[in-house]
Amino acid sequence: MNKLNNFKKKVLEELHKAFHEDHTDQQIALSFAIGVFITALPTLGAGFLLFVVLAKAFAWVSKLALLASAVVLNPAIKPVFWIASINLGGIILTGNLALTSNPETALSYLIVGNLVIAVIAATLAYFFSLKAVQKYRAENLEVLEEVEEAIDKEVEKEIENLEQS
Repeated sequence: MNKLNNFKKKVLEELHKAFHEDHTDQQIALSFAIGVFITALPTLGAGFLLFVVLAKAFAWVSKLALLASAVVLNPAIKPVFWIASINLGGIILTGNLALTSNPETALSYLIVGNLVIAVIAATLAYFFSLKAVQKYRAENLEVLEEVEEAIDKEVEKEIENLEQS
């Protein structure tokens, strides 16, 4: 039970740090947009390594915004991005939808189409997240307290379940 409470305390401390990072609105939006760009690419999970490198190399990068981008473009919707990318790449490179059984051709369609889609998604993500951060800060929304309460309730449930076992 003590380990669970320590874990809860650590999670809440990290959330508090993340929500109170000293970043400008533009830095948060750019971090989110970069995260969307990287997450949109077919990196098969290697993008998270790039997240770590960016977060360590550049103090202006918001870790919370990078992680939030991975939630938005989660593995469940990435295949839709890939199918759209292959077809867009086919249209860009050949003028037709991607109809090929050649893996190298399909890969080139995927790369070209995915870069275009990733740039568009990242651009939209920047402007959306910039407006969201500005609204959050203007209205002084208290998201952290709500998140802390939700985590606290879940941890308490788990503690009760462990005690009943």
